[in-house]
Amino acid sequence: MFVYLSGTEKGKTRIFTQDHVTVGTSETSDLKLTPEEGGKLPDGVVADLYSQDGDYQLVPRDPESGFDIAVNGAMLGSNGAAPGYKLHDGDTLHFGHGLSGASLLFQVLPENFNGLHPVTREQTDVEGSGQTATPHPLTATLFIKELTSSLWAEIPRRAKVTTLGVLALFGSIFIGATAYFAITLHRSAHMTDLLWKEQQLSAARRDQEQELIKKQQLEIENLRHQSDQTRLFAQKIAEKYSPGVCLVVGSYGFTERGSGRPLKYESADNTGDTLIDKSGNLLASVDGNGPLVKLEFSGTGFVVEAGLIVTNKHVVQPWATDQTAEIIMQQGGGFRPRLDQLAAFFPSSQQPFELKVADESDRYDIALCSFGQNSAALPVLPLSTGDLSSVIGEPVVLLGYPTGVDGLLQRIDETERRGILSQHGKSVTDVATGLASRGLIRPLTTTGIVSDALPGRIVHSAHTTEGGSGGPLFDTADRVIAINSAILTPTDGGASFGGSNFGVPIKAVSEILQGYHQKQH
Repeated sequence: MFVYLSGTEKGKTRIFTQDHVTVGTSETSDLKLTPEEGGKLPDGVVADLYSQDGDYQLVPRDPESGFDIAVNGAMLGSNGAAPGYKLHDGDTLHFGHGLSGASLLFQVLPENFNGLHPVTREQTDVEGSGQTATPHPLTATLFIKELTSSLWAEIPRRAKVTTLGVLALFGSIFIGATAYFAITLHRSAHMTDLLWKEQQLSAARRDQEQELIKKQQLEIENLRHQSDQTRLFAQKIAEKYSPGVCLVVGSYGFTERGSGRPLKYESADNTGDTLIDKSGNLLASVDGNGPLVKLEFSGTGFVVEAGLIVTNKHVVQPWATDQTAEIIMQQGGGFRPRLDQLAAFFPSSQQPFELKVADESDRYDIALCSFGQNSAALPVLPLSTGDLSSVIGEPVVLLGYPTGVDGLLQRIDETERRGILSQHGKSVTDVATGLASRGLIRPLTTTGIVSDALPGRIVHSAHTTEGGSGGPLFDTADRVIAINSAILTPTDGGASFGGSNFGVPIKAVSEILQGYHQKQH
């Protein structure tokens, strides 16, 4: 089953049972793509979906055409591997980009979805009846007996033998015919019994098939209802609380321990090159002639009080999870990380807000940042105070900025993207400033369910990736129950498990807010 996530068909579903589905814009396509209003997709079939033994493979029709196809935000064939992709239940597909793009949600229906049509058979009752006549003996008078005896004596011997032979022949024929009809009648009765039993079994199978069809129809209606409810739920959350969810961007450098001298590129020529060679050697030093080494990062935060946002600690301390930063800090006499810039961009503001780290949790991956809100109208997101164990299996909505500014750039048209890059530069902060000046800062909304709730961790399936850290996770009561913090990534570099995203329970935010206010007093 495919659910349209964009375009004129948004919210509608398409269900297929065949092993091969064509995807494109032509009338011959099984799954027809519809772009956003004002957009246009290339004509024809752009991809094929194959099903074999429970596996689903998405294969671009022409990988060299330059037409973008992404699964869960990852471009097909971008890693140099085969252009196809093995789909999983819950994958998000995106064809094209900007207005000239279409998004779909892929879901696998139960294996018994295709029910059999019942066959109605006419029931025939076979009944047999027979009537046996009982012959009665004749009373012969003595006169008749004597007459018969006299007549018999006058018949020639040859005639008598012939007559007896004929009678014997007819008797044999009669006995044979009687035996034949008796056997035929027995066989007919047996066949009638078998047919009756088969009709009973057929009627039972027909009832089972009809019941199965009713269950499947009910499941489809439930899925459609759940999809509509989830869509309305996500839309309501996004409209009401997106203005209070900010894109956090910043940069940091390094200073030498003891001297405090900053780390620089060796020369202006290798600016932007990798800082670490294949042997693990640092290609920068405090005596370099190039500009200062700066590493950029992005994340998500949301307003919990006027002038205060909460995010992950690893967002404001990006070096703690950066392998390059770890190698740099171990070089020579050692380097210290130094946060150079930290800013928040809100959807309703065309200018960034400078952030300052106000407090950090010792137990959880959360940090509190302050900023000068002044007269900016930013909604404060409501925090849940209920028992989180009751949300297991319930739907949730996640707001955030996965893939940071790159994700925001991919959601606008090519002309506007080039204008921002040429006018504002390519650094994370500059690009974010260009996006904000055009009102293009807007968090991405994804949905999922809570699969587990532990004292220090919420496990959910709402899609996200790097850059979505620090985003609020809402329950059906429109309250934040957790802060998105991490995704489970396999060590072999494969695709992450669909339900393995983690969040910090919102109780930790209440604790850090209480501690912050106590310090202020």
